Amino acid sequence: MKTTVFAVLLVTIALNSSSLSAESWSRFRGPNGSGVAATADIPSEWSSEKNLRWRTELPGRGTSSPIVSGDRVFLTCYSGYGLDVKNPGKQENLSRHLLAFDRETGKELWRKTVPATEQELPYQGFMTQHGYASSTPTTDGDHIFVLFGKSGLFCFDLEGNQVWQTSVGTKSDPARWGDGTSPILVDNLVVVNAGILGNKLIAVNKTDGSIAWKIEDEAFTNCWSTPTVVPHSSGDQILFAVPGKIVCVDPASGTKNWEHPSPLGESTGASIVTSEGNAYLMGGRPGQAIAIKCGENEASEIWETSIQSAIDTPVLVNGRLYWQSTGVFVVADAKTGEYVYRERLKLFGKGATFPNVDYSSPVAVGNKIVQFMRNGESFIIEAGPEFKLLQHNPGFDGDDSAFSSTPAIEGDQLFVRSYKYLYAIGK
Repeated sequence: MKTTVFAVLLVTIALNSSSLSAESWSRFRGPNGSGVAATADIPSEWSSEKNLRWRTELPGRGTSSPIVSGDRVFLTCYSGYGLDVKNPGKQENLSRHLLAFDRETGKELWRKTVPATEQELPYQGFMTQHGYASSTPTTDGDHIFVLFGKSGLFCFDLEGNQVWQTSVGTKSDPARWGDGTSPILVDNLVVVNAGILGNKLIAVNKTDGSIAWKIEDEAFTNCWSTPTVVPHSSGDQILFAVPGKIVCVDPASGTKNWEHPSPLGESTGASIVTSEGNAYLMGGRPGQAIAIKCGENEASEIWETSIQSAIDTPVLVNGRLYWQSTGVFVVADAKTGEYVYRERLKLFGKGATFPNVDYSSPVAVGNKIVQFMRNGESFIIEAGPEFKLLQHNPGFDGDDSAFSSTPAIEGDQLFVRSYKYLYAIGK
C-alpha cells in the first residue's frame, strides 16, 4: 500500500480498536484485506527441520485461514461429516469448531463446537474441494466473530464463551459450491457478504448481534469475495463484488453509494484489492480484470482487460499486482493492467497432487511475496519487474493433505494450515 493510504488505515484501526495493533492480522488477508505485512520479520526458508517452531494436529478439516490476536491464534475446522468422498457419513453429525491456540507453543487452549443446525449442501462435486469451514474469523481483540454457514454468524469472547448468534440466511448458491466469504469489522459493525446464504449484504451490531442494516438483491449470488474497505475523505466505504457489478455501500447508513459494471459476469471469488482510492478485481472462468477509481457517489474505469486469473486474491506491492493461476505466477502493472511477466512455478512434486491449485492467496512481507501451493510447497519471490526466485521450500514431512488457506503473518511468525495441521514458522 502507498504511504498515504496506509496512514489512513492505521488511524482508522486505532480508533476502532484499542486492543489490536494497526498491522494485526485480525481478518482474512490481514490489514484491510491487503495481504501485506509491512514490518514483519519472518524467514524465507523453512521445512520440517528448519524454522518450524511448532505444528499442531487439528480435530477436523477446513480451508479457512488463521488469524492472530495478542498471544493467540484462532482457526476453524469441521468434523463428523464430509471427510471421505467414498464414505462421507451422515450430515446430521456435521459440527464446526472454533479453536484457540497459544501463539508460542501451539497448544490448544480451548475449542468451541457448534453442531450444524441447517441442511448444508451434500459432500459431492466442488464441495469436496473445501468442505464446511471455509470462512475465516475476524476479531476486534476482545471478541471473535465467525460465520458457520447456514448455522449463522457467531460472536465468542476470548475464552470461547458464546455471546450471540444471528442467522444471515439459509439459501444455497445455484452453482452448489457452498459458502466461503469471510466477515469483516467496520467501526462497530460485523459486515458479511451473505450473497450465497441470503442474496444480501448484511451488517450486524457487534455488541449484541442485532441487524443494523441489510441490502437485498437477487443478483447477489455466486459471489464468494470478502468485502473490502476503501477510505474516502467523507468516510470509509464498503466495496464488494457480485456477478456483473461492483457495489459501494456507506457503512453508517447501509445505503448504496454507487454501482459499477464488472466484466466478471458468472461469479466472483477473489476479493477486491484497494490502494489510493483505486480498486482492483479479477477472476472469472475466462480470466478478466478491472480497475476503477472510487469516488463518493460514482466510480470511473481506469482499465479493463482479459488476464490469466482464478479464485485467489492478488497482492499489490509497489504498483504491481502479484498472484498465482494454475501453477503460473503472474504479475501485472496496476496502472495499465498489462502483464509484467508470467512464470511457471516448478514443483518438487514429492507430495500429493490436488486439482484446483488456485486456493491460497499470496501475501507480502516487505519486498517478498509468499505463495503457498496446495501440496504444501511454497515460493518466496522478490517483488519487481522480473521473476526472481528467492527460495523454494518443500512441503512438510508426514502431511499429504491439502494446503488451501492463505497464511497469516504476525511479528516474526508465519501461520499456515493444512487439512491436518496448523503450522508456525519463525526464526
